[in-house]
Amino acid sequence: MSVPPAPVAAANDLSPLPDDGNGKPARPQRRGLRILLFVVGLGVLGALAALVGWGPIAENLARIGPLYFLVLVALCGAAQIAFTLGWWCIVGRPHPMSFGELLAAYLAGDSVNYFTSVGGEPVKAHLLDSKMGFRPAFATIWVHRNADVLSQWMFLVVGAVVTMTHFELPNVVRWLVISGLLVLGGLAIGFTGLQRKGFFGAFFRIFMKVPVLAKKIRHFEEHAHAVDEKIRLYYHREEHKTQFAWAVVWGFIGWCGGLFETWIVLRLMSPTHGFASAYAVEALAMILNSILLFIPAKIGSAEGIRVAVAAVLGLTPAQGAAYALVRRAREIVWLIPGFVILLKHHLVDVAHLRLQALPAEERAP
Repeated sequence: MSVPPAPVAAANDLSPLPDDGNGKPARPQRRGLRILLFVVGLGVLGALAALVGWGPIAENLARIGPLYFLVLVALCGAAQIAFTLGWWCIVGRPHPMSFGELLAAYLAGDSVNYFTSVGGEPVKAHLLDSKMGFRPAFATIWVHRNADVLSQWMFLVVGAVVTMTHFELPNVVRWLVISGLLVLGGLAIGFTGLQRKGFFGAFFRIFMKVPVLAKKIRHFEEHAHAVDEKIRLYYHREEHKTQFAWAVVWGFIGWCGGLFETWIVLRLMSPTHGFASAYAVEALAMILNSILLFIPAKIGSAEGIRVAVAAVLGLTPAQGAAYALVRRAREIVWLIPGFVILLKHHLVDVAHLRLQALPAEERAP
């Protein structure tokens, strides 16, 4: 997870699509761009596999095997539970829903975020609408996002220290790591400050100055300020500081899930590489992947970055590619329950592969 882009993008994912003049919703241009980027990513993935060679990749995948793949899937699930526990802390007591219901909402939204970055946040709030109302749910989601970003930054700082003390990195990689940490840290601090002052309202004031956007987002303004007020109230209450701290702790534990996955994979493929190598691979790949958030599912880009990082740290391209593919496979496994939940709640229009529009009164009761 990276620092969330502007909230307007999330809101627009659930807003009614404009009419094309024939009573049918027009396809937004951004959908075409996403499809193009996804296709390009698939092409990059195929080219990467061809360059490395399927034989060496298959050999390394065989060292992992189906049993350890199930272990990786279980670790990924444990990480999802840890992130949800962080959100559970933010929601606070008495909890208006069961933990299972909160986990279901998290998995559903995470499945949407896999392709749209932030489109899953309104989905999570909609799934909790009947339990706590859309606005309160949406506020807890963005406070949890903040805790998640802070925990990720802490995880990456530790990873960068481990990496630069155990490995001789090329100067360009070293500066990319340092620059990435400074940028992510600045964004995390800025994100916290904006939430305390009015995150959504600040973005609306900016976007309302753009004539093309103003007409599309004007009807969200009242809801945005209402959510801002709920978020501000959260940060100004003393008892919430402990809840937020626990959310950060659970987020850090969640990010460690990927670290242990990487450690297991490296031990199976290259036993000479230990915990320091695993942390270096995980942290470097995470920092560099955060730059390419705009690519749907980071298809192709994530694999290319992991192969490059593995090569920098002394692994073979085939080992890097096998590691990248097994991580992608276990991500796909955990998309399935999320989409099942979405289909159960009729939030996905399979025919058009898009989120269905929600009436305004359902978006903010």
